[in-house]
Amino acid sequence: MMKANPPRGALRMLSWFCPGHLYEEIEGDLIQQFSRDLKRFTKGRSRRRFYWNMIRFFRPGILLRNKPTTRLTSLDMFTNYLKVAFRVMLRNKGYSFINLFSLALGITAFAFLFLWIQNEFTYDQFHADKDRIYKAWNRVEANGKINCWDVTARVLAPTLNEEYSGVESAVSYTAWGEQHLFVRGDKRLIKTSGAYADSTFLTMFSFPLIKGDARTVFQNPQSIVITESFARELFGDEEAFGENVYIGEGGDGLSLTVTGVLKDLPHNTDFHFEYMIPYSLVEKFNGKEVYWGNNSVYTFVKLKEGVDIGSFNEQVKNIVKTHTKDNDEHEVFLYPLTKMRLYSKFENGVPSGGRIEIIRLMGILGVCLLVIACINFINLSTARAQRRSKEVAVRKVTGAFRNSLVGQFLCESILLAFGAGMLSLIAVYLGLPFFSRLINENLTLQFSNLNFWIGGISLILIVGILAGSYPALYLSAFKPVKILKGMAISTSGKSLIRSVLVVIQFGVAISLIVSVFVVQRQINYVQNRDTGYDKKNLVYQYFTGTLRKNYESYKNELLQLGAAESITKTSTPITNRWSNTDGIEWEGKDPNDKTLFERIYEDNHFATTAGLTVIRGRDMDLEKFPTDSTAAVLNEAAVKAMGFADPIGQIIKDNGIEWHVIGVVKDFILTSPFNKVEPVILFGCKQSWPFAVAHIKLSSSKSTQESIAIMADLAKKYNPDYPFEYEFVDVAYARKFANLEATRMITILASFLTILIAGLGLLGLSTYLVEVRVKEIGIRKVMGGSVLSITNMLTWASIRPILFAVLIFGPQAWFAMNWWLSSYPYRISIGIFTIPLAALTIIFLAVLITTTQTIRAAKANPVNSLRSE
Repeated sequence: MMKANPPRGALRMLSWFCPGHLYEEIEGDLIQQFSRDLKRFTKGRSRRRFYWNMIRFFRPGILLRNKPTTRLTSLDMFTNYLKVAFRVMLRNKGYSFINLFSLALGITAFAFLFLWIQNEFTYDQFHADKDRIYKAWNRVEANGKINCWDVTARVLAPTLNEEYSGVESAVSYTAWGEQHLFVRGDKRLIKTSGAYADSTFLTMFSFPLIKGDARTVFQNPQSIVITESFARELFGDEEAFGENVYIGEGGDGLSLTVTGVLKDLPHNTDFHFEYMIPYSLVEKFNGKEVYWGNNSVYTFVKLKEGVDIGSFNEQVKNIVKTHTKDNDEHEVFLYPLTKMRLYSKFENGVPSGGRIEIIRLMGILGVCLLVIACINFINLSTARAQRRSKEVAVRKVTGAFRNSLVGQFLCESILLAFGAGMLSLIAVYLGLPFFSRLINENLTLQFSNLNFWIGGISLILIVGILAGSYPALYLSAFKPVKILKGMAISTSGKSLIRSVLVVIQFGVAISLIVSVFVVQRQINYVQNRDTGYDKKNLVYQYFTGTLRKNYESYKNELLQLGAAESITKTSTPITNRWSNTDGIEWEGKDPNDKTLFERIYEDNHFATTAGLTVIRGRDMDLEKFPTDSTAAVLNEAAVKAMGFADPIGQIIKDNGIEWHVIGVVKDFILTSPFNKVEPVILFGCKQSWPFAVAHIKLSSSKSTQESIAIMADLAKKYNPDYPFEYEFVDVAYARKFANLEATRMITILASFLTILIAGLGLLGLSTYLVEVRVKEIGIRKVMGGSVLSITNMLTWASIRPILFAVLIFGPQAWFAMNWWLSSYPYRISIGIFTIPLAALTIIFLAVLITTTQTIRAAKANPVNSLRSE
């Protein structure tokens, strides 16, 4: 039968809702009938007949007047879903953009944080026998608390190997940052990342060798294992394995044989070295270390299979006491290598977290950002339900079941999520280098890894389903009879849900803003804390090569040329801890007192050079007082710990030497600026401790550049084989804030993204609110309503949930940040204005967003909105 030419309106409606191959078989007279019934329906007549014809036209079997109907395949249905989804997105460009962009922001933020968290969980997890490898820790009760630390005695590892049958191997390991000169022919390299280790280190850990045998690389004491990068630097294209390399200079140097070449260490390990030398070389020249009180190395233990760690810790805990005569109360225990990265914090002898706390917070933050983006989709989809209600009604009338409608709406949300995922992938690829620098990690996107794509696609599907499930269930539940009769959809309950979701969105935003305010003030507070010394124009140099031997000449010329005001040599930089002990003795000391004292050895005028404030007694002066070689200067914390009413002249003992106290200096920050100042003792030069650092106070009469230039010339003169290197104390001190700076930047970025995503959602809701109330606005203007009154009415409707967010989440943010600050001995108080300031910030932004839409609507000509009435 020839098809009639149907009216354009009927044809468009049929083509929209009827699958293509079914539409082709609809007879023209039926379309004409459909068109006539549609016209009657629009005039309010013959509604029952119209519904019946709709069922006839579209329900299988009736549509084709007993002609066999071709069944739709799953592919056909999915294709149809995609077509409709594209049409809906293109028809609502503004809302689609808001959903797409906010979802992309949420996925991007989540991806960054997830990559970092995933990287943290992979640290040292690649070792083949990781579940049997442990790190030895010390534990001792001191002054009512149990202290734990992971630096042990060198003698511990060989003792464990010899005396405990459950030990497969135990090794000592020490990494250092000192400079060493490597010479190969005409090539000279300075390296600082080296390590000492026992011979079984490379069989215990899975650092693969390119050349050499892990079991025999350290059979010869004069051997060295280097990484492939170091081998390329030193040997170029030549073979490094089996060749000799000279370390050191002149008669003080030593020739070593390259017995192994390692693959470059992965970035996700806490071991950092470019070359390794056996401890047997140290023992060849210095003898074996047998003193249990010298905690200077890390000890790693690999237990045999089947050994219970709990039982073994009971066996080994008194090993120090067993091998010492002074009834040492130190206990030893083993802690799993797999937990060292994330769970290395101990409180009163019990594991209490560590980096895992930060990871949990960042994980929660990433999930919150993703949820906020999904909330935008849910809010906008349910808010615009009225516009899609007739579409749902007609689909149901034409035979669509609820599950097919749910599939349609889920397809739309998943399609949107895939678009957001693609934008997110581009954003992560471009922003990953910046984020890696921010957190000081080497993060990469593993495009060749199948798990990467499976995880990414799974994330997009989950986001699409989570964001689209509620709108799909809500929209598919509409009753077609009520909708087609023109009855209004009840949205009171849905409006309440949307308001709750907006409260959650902006509640998270307020919490993050409060966090930014508090973290920023805490960092500023600690950074501005009195360090106890003068950082200005204070530099230090490590003794490398011949600089230690030529120190006096170097010092005298710096002073004579006016480049420096004073110079002193010490055992450690003023910003670092290198030595401490709980074995200091003094008159009246409680035998149970285990206070830990930090030790710094100096030669002369250290307080003057570093700008320490002498509050009692004097600074060391070997020229006037030669006995100052056995003198000691205490800080206030040390005086308090020792209980001296008058410390000047008191005798203290350390390492078998009696030291007389000549002065007291004001407390200064040696280690962490976030913690209490530790007791510090400055010892004279009597001890045979090797001085490692020169502290130099640059001249105030010359520019810094001039003084540094003079230092460079003299360093080249007195230490020609090593490069001129120095460190400003203020720069070294600033590095102590690196971790908290990263936390601050991540918090600021997360806050910005949260506000942006929530703001986009609020923009969409306020735009929709204006659209649905456009006729109300027109009527109010006709009745004399002012622009200001209409703007206030519309703005208040959008701002009200945000005020609830302030009231609900503000106190929670205050308690959370107060808990965070409680971990710092030196901390700010949150203050009464922090929450109101955060609230005003978020309210101001919300008002700014909503008023841009409401003012435009209030100023519109009411004739345009009421023309169709």
